[in-house]
Amino acid sequence: MVQYGIFAWFGYEIPIDIRLRLISEAGFDCVMLWWGDEFYDIDGEKTKHPDIARKYGLEIANAHAPYQYANYLWDDGINGEAYENVLLDCIRTCALCEIPILVIHPSEGHLPQFPAGNTGIQRLLRLLDEASRLGIRLALENVERPDYLEYVFCNIYSEYLGFCYDSGHDFLVSGGFSMLKKYAGRLLALHLHDNEGKEDQHLVPGEGRINWEDLRLGLNMAGFSGPLTLECFAPWDGDIEKIRRESPEEYLGRALKAAKKFFERSSVHSIESTGF
Repeated sequence: MVQYGIFAWFGYEIPIDIRLRLISEAGFDCVMLWWGDEFYDIDGEKTKHPDIARKYGLEIANAHAPYQYANYLWDDGINGEAYENVLLDCIRTCALCEIPILVIHPSEGHLPQFPAGNTGIQRLLRLLDEASRLGIRLALENVERPDYLEYVFCNIYSEYLGFCYDSGHDFLVSGGFSMLKKYAGRLLALHLHDNEGKEDQHLVPGEGRINWEDLRLGLNMAGFSGPLTLECFAPWDGDIEKIRRESPEEYLGRALKAAKKFFERSSVHSIESTGF
């Protein structure tokens, strides 16, 4: 049976308990959680969020590690050591909270300040040692610079290291499904959202230019059987609540309906037409 999930932050600045309850009431099966401390003043202690989600019948698909300092993975200095410790703490708290997968960015931005090299590989190997000891899998996400992801996958193979496929990022970088094709065999998690090909808009599937029928067929060919998880969110710029016409309940219902439209329909194209 297909499971559907969504990121716990879907664009409405309301308490985490209410967000998770609304996600459950909308009909989602699981949720992805943010695993940083940046929103402590709003959401409280992150390690309490899994129990809140489970209280509402939601499974935890994965947690997302802080990414704003992801380039320090490759920094042979104190900043790199500090970020490695942040990720180690994420791994350990995921284990305590029984979260099976931690999503990590291998780089951040179009111009990372440190080249891919042995420093980052050694950091990831140490992280994987701890992850494997605790039974946590790490999923590297495709972002602006696919060469960093490729460098890691060419240098490390571990059953505890896999791929988080982000449809919006792939479309922006390749105009299609290049990353899904390349790393289908390592697929652990999904970030499904749409855009118009110019910026990372995190739109509901069908609101942008991604060909979702082809993407669905690509996932089928990859043999992916995990939850179909959305990383879309309603626009927010600080004042948007004053002009927003859609309630959080309406937004969640529309997002789930869109996902089911694309992932529960019968194929109308041949597999050959997708290029997979």
